[in-house]
Amino acid sequence: MTFTGHLKATVSFSLVASNLLLWMLPLLLLLAIRLLVPGLRPTVSRIGCGIYRQAVVFDDWVLKRISGAQWQDPGLELNQEEAIVVVANHGSWSDVFLIQSIIARRGPIVKFLCKRELAYIPILGLIFVVFDFPVLQRKAHALQSESDRREDDRRRVREACEALYRAPAAMLSFAEGTRFSEKKQQSLKSPYRCLLPPRPAGFTAILEALESLKPNVVDVTIRYPHPSTFWQFLGGSAGEIEIETRTFPIEDVLKQEVRTWLEERWVEKDKVLDLTPAATSQLN
Repeated sequence: MTFTGHLKATVSFSLVASNLLLWMLPLLLLLAIRLLVPGLRPTVSRIGCGIYRQAVVFDDWVLKRISGAQWQDPGLELNQEEAIVVVANHGSWSDVFLIQSIIARRGPIVKFLCKRELAYIPILGLIFVVFDFPVLQRKAHALQSESDRREDDRRRVREACEALYRAPAAMLSFAEGTRFSEKKQQSLKSPYRCLLPPRPAGFTAILEALESLKPNVVDVTIRYPHPSTFWQFLGGSAGEIEIETRTFPIEDVLKQEVRTWLEERWVEKDKVLDLTPAATSQLN
């Protein structure tokens, strides 16, 4: 990456980080109000969603005008008052910014299953608490069995999804469970050229918790034209990123085994991603 690219990445990262810091005080105030005056929770939720969208608008401006990042908008028809479930492939931290851009600006805000380790990062931890993100554990604690850990994670997902009945949101699942890399692909003996095998547990828990709400399921496929790190994305050298989406009624997903549905979608995603040989390379 050129000196100009590194400069763009530095400025973009600084502005995005500053954007998070800017909203910390309002979010802390909203959290305090929600705890002290439970009756104001709907109002607090609406204000929080407004803050979320303003943050996304600013991030988009930074990425497009400062870093020069480029991505295709699939033009989803969404309603801010209707919850949806989003499932996507995961190759880079930039995926989160891309999905927020195509979903939250015209539709509901995006929540996602997050690892407990991330919750200890002060700013992210506050966001997870204010917006009721489900925080999952990678491994069981010393006195906790693996089955207990999985049940605890399912409970957290259910509780987070219950919030969608009060305040609609887009619940995002990166079904691979981690970012794609050739090393992980080989160690997991993935049957896909450009993807890791999907893990259905978290996605299934989301669908089961939201079944009576009848949200649509939006399948998002993100394809980078060549291998790019998150820093290169911020520096504008990732090229034009293609984003394809397909929408399914939740009934169509649940009428068969969720694992089977995911595997069928992963076969289709792999065909799209394999159009460019470079897409099989590691993205960080």
